[in-house]
Order: sequence, then structure tokens, then C-alpha cells
Amino acid sequence: MPRSIARWLIPSHLIAALAALLMLPFLSLTVGVRVTHAAAPVQAVTCEAVSTTRPQPVLPKGFTEQILYKGCLNQPTAISFNSDKTRVFVAEKGGRVWNCEVASPTCTLFADLSSEVCNQDDRGLLGLAVDPLNDAKVYVLYTTPRAAGACSGYFPTAGQLSLVTAAGETKILPAAGATSQTWCFYSQSHSIGALVFGSDNKTLFVSAGDGSNFQQVDYGQLDNACGDGTNLPQGSFRSQGVSPYSDGVILRITNPGTGTQSVATIANGLRNPFRFARAPGSTDDLYIGNVGWNTWESIDHASIAGQNFGWPCYEGPNTQPDYQATNYCGSVGGVTAPFFAYGHQSYVSDEDRKGKTCGGRPSGGGPDQNGSVISAIGFTDGTSRTYPAPYDKALYFGDILRKCIWTMQPPDNTPRTFAKALEGGPVDLKTGPAGDLFYVDLITSTVRRISHK
Repeated sequence: MPRSIARWLIPSHLIAALAALLMLPFLSLTVGVRVTHAAAPVQAVTCEAVSTTRPQPVLPKGFTEQILYKGCLNQPTAISFNSDKTRVFVAEKGGRVWNCEVASPTCTLFADLSSEVCNQDDRGLLGLAVDPLNDAKVYVLYTTPRAAGACSGYFPTAGQLSLVTAAGETKILPAAGATSQTWCFYSQSHSIGALVFGSDNKTLFVSAGDGSNFQQVDYGQLDNACGDGTNLPQGSFRSQGVSPYSDGVILRITNPGTGTQSVATIANGLRNPFRFARAPGSTDDLYIGNVGWNTWESIDHASIAGQNFGWPCYEGPNTQPDYQATNYCGSVGGVTAPFFAYGHQSYVSDEDRKGKTCGGRPSGGGPDQNGSVISAIGFTDGTSRTYPAPYDKALYFGDILRKCIWTMQPPDNTPRTFAKALEGGPVDLKTGPAGDLFYVDLITSTVRRISHK
């Protein structure tokens, strides 16, 4: 069955899955209009004192996990540090953004977009990025209703990229008052994803899902809810550029929110790039956690503009037989194979296989006992003075259902198990103070830090 983060957020009968982005050749957009929300009293919360996780997850020798924020957040989804890493902004799925101190567990409400956010199943405020050149500017990415009050179940929703400052929200993509939507999502899952700044600290990369039905084959025969015509294929094939919506792609936004803003597609054929990360340094190479359907979870490497990763005609390294049978895949060619993929019925690393961990109990159950969702991906940036060489400037990825984090050193795509038996599950991985790895645990509503002595 399709895998989903939502099965941990909502009752089991509302299981959903994560999705990717659509293909869009090029857009020219107008500057957004600021929406000023009513002033509210300053709201602050004090979290529980920083503590060491008990019991500790299984980590390499010398590593320790601490809980940085606990008891003060409600379903956090993403974090982004300010330029000197003294503060961290935390997004909640329901629409609030908190500005938190790193030195003490205190958070101040920075923005409350709850009235605009569609928070149901895998929908919500999921993307967050602090401007590297201006800590007072925070970019957010969220799912929003296309019609007033319409959010639950299979119902078309839109995506919204906005800039939030102390003065209010500036809608960037689509701009306030725009006559067309950038994204349309019909499924409870496969909506918007993550935000990542480029190496120039000015360009913004944005991901979003294919918006299609995640429980069955969807080539457009199930509905016309997004109103993008009656010609087939549509549905999952939106990731192949068959509609005006930017579903199933990664977009590059140059000069966001200015009069010279422009938008281009740099990768398409993605099912659900819920999380992606930029490699450290001067490169704009992106490593994309592409959530799969029945068989595979993938990490795709986008190194040049215009790469097609094949969904829905390909899943992981193989063709997708259910969609190949629709006879719409004949024109989908020039597909880039995943940088790395793991099968739902396979262990991820040699250590997993030997210990029968990260998915299955030691006594049995198999590697896919609870499901598989690649839910977080990120790099350490090489600034740590304590992380051993194999773990510094490395790529990390996590699976919320297997409750594990793995690491590798691109271009080497051989994974090593880094953390297993997590208390909950990671949905965002970032480098923070001292070059340590931080992650958001959606299941326990905490933010955690992994340090090395």
C-alpha cells in the first residue's frame, strides 16, 4: 500500500502519502502584495529544559542525542537557523512559526498563518527558510484552500510561497491577486514540500508534489477537480508537464519577491520531493528525497537544469508497471536514474541487514514491517570540530516509519546506519551550531540535536 507520514498524524483510516513536483517551462511573475495581519500581543512559550534522550537511540560511538525543544510545540515540520545560528525558526504544521533561542529553550511567536493554512493529513505549513542575508525575512511554503473552508478529504487545494516579516505576509507565488494558480493538489498528500536557498544566498528552490491520488493509479481518469482540461493524461502525469500547474517538479526562483523575479523548472518527474537539500559549498547540486509508491524510496541528484526523474513511468530504478500499462509512457524518455534507492522489502544498509534493524524487529517482521517513507534529508556543512571525518560534510537521510537515519558521502552512495531506534521520526535535518546535526521529530513534537564529544 502507499506509504505516508499522515498515518502518524491522524486516525489510521485517513492514511495518506507524500508527493513530488510538476514540470513548468518558465514563468514571469509580478511582485507580491503584503497582507498585514492584525497585531497581537507578543506570545512566548518556555519549553522543558534541554535533556538527554532516554533511552538513547543507537548511535555511533561518541555521539549523543539531546532534546532541544519539548512540551512547547505542536507538530513541528521544519527548522531554519539564522545567520549566526544563535536562533532557530520552527514551523508548525498548523501554520505558526516560532523564533526560538538556541542557548535556552524559549520561543517567541513570529507569525501565525493558521487562518490561511489547510492543515489536514499531509497538508499544512511544511516549508521554511530564513533569508541567509537578512534574519528578519522568513520564507514559508504551505497548502491553502482554493475555496473558503474547503480543505478535507479529496478536494483541490493550492500551494502558497510567502515572505513573512514583522510587518506581515507578502504572497510571492502566486502573488496576491494573481489570476492563476501555481499549484493544484487534489490528494490529501502530495502537496507542497521544502524550501532551500542556493549557493548565492539569493536564489530560492521550491518543491511540491504531483497532487494525484496516492491510493490507486491516477492518470487523470478519476477527476477533473483542478480544471486543467479533459484531455488525458493528467493526474500523476502532471509531473511530466502536461498541465499548467507546477506539480511534481522543483522550481528555481530568482530574486524572489522583487520586480525582476523569475521562475523556472530545474527538475521534473518527481512523485513527492517532500524534502531536499543542497550540497555544501559553491554548488547548487540538490539531493532530493523522493517518496515512492509501492516499491521504492529514492534519493535523486539534480545537478543540471532540466533533469527528468521519470515518475509516474518510473519508480526508483525500475519502470512502474501500473503506469506503463496506461500506454501514456511512450513519450517519457531521457530519464535520470536515482542516485540511491532502497526497496520497501529491503534493508537500507549492510548494518541493517546483519542486525535486522531499521524496520523489522530483531525477532522478525522484515525491513518493511511498519512501512517506508524517506521523510528527511540534509547535510552537515563541514564546520564541526568534533564530528569524525565520515560524518562531517556528509549527507543524511531519515525514514519516519523505519525510525532511522543513515549517512553517506557523495559521490559515494553507499549508506551507513547512523541512528536507529529513534523515539519518533525525522521530517527535517539541518546543520546548526558547532556544525551539529539537528532534526525535527514530528511524532513527538520535538526538535533534537546530535552532538559528538
